[in-house]
Amino acid sequence: MWARDSLPPVMITFLVLNIIAVGLRVYVRSLMSKAFSYDDWAMLVAFSGFIVRCITTFISITNGYGAQDFGLNPSYDQITAVKFFVISTLEYVIIVFIAKVSVALVLYRIAATNKPIRRLLEVSVGCMAFWTLTTSTIVGLQCRPLPFAWGEGTGTCMNPKILGNTGFSILAMDIVSSFLYAALPMFLLRGVQLSLKMKISVIILLGLGVLSSIATVIRLKYLVDVANLKSAVGPEAMNAYLTTFIQSSITELGITIFTASLAALRPLIKMIK
Repeated sequence: MWARDSLPPVMITFLVLNIIAVGLRVYVRSLMSKAFSYDDWAMLVAFSGFIVRCITTFISITNGYGAQDFGLNPSYDQITAVKFFVISTLEYVIIVFIAKVSVALVLYRIAATNKPIRRLLEVSVGCMAFWTLTTSTIVGLQCRPLPFAWGEGTGTCMNPKILGNTGFSILAMDIVSSFLYAALPMFLLRGVQLSLKMKISVIILLGLGVLSSIATVIRLKYLVDVANLKSAVGPEAMNAYLTTFIQSSITELGITIFTASLAALRPLIKMIK
């Protein structure tokens, strides 16, 4: 199955799951705990960005991006398809940063009395901010003017190797931050006064972030495949781009938002128990 055919079910699945998870998070944090804070706002922004990215991706594939007859079928709008693919790629760089920040802020709130971990989180967010600013600038300036990237007007584009290396650098930041934020809860809970059952439940919820880390590592394999493409254009290349830059990243973002939202549902879990 080509990526463009499997993408809609993936997007719909994570949209539904996260509408429920984020909705429950808002309910718990605003009505039950009455402690709606900066980390919750960051998660809402990340989820809103995720929705926008799913929309731009849907516009791209419905206009033919990744189709085997792309360029041959007159019903496809090639410029619109490529334009929204490029926009979706740029959105990812920004949205993944916001999603990671929302996770970091959850940990920052939990680590209220743990200054070393708070400093570590501050440094990690600062590094991610610098990395995101740099990589988003490169992606945004890949062609000058940018509309030339989707075939409008005339201009020049960067060497593809620069964009490839940028992709690897984004992935490196993603992997390091994912594993860091998945591991920190175990250290944080050592000093928190909770019952053993509650500690186990919170570790499981926060530890689900490992799934996001695994999804990120899997994307490394697809990125290597893109780097080894014989041709940078054509249906096979577009399918590889969709798999690497859209499908796997949609999965990663969906898991990140879902698990981070579940981690905020401790009061609801406690009430049910």
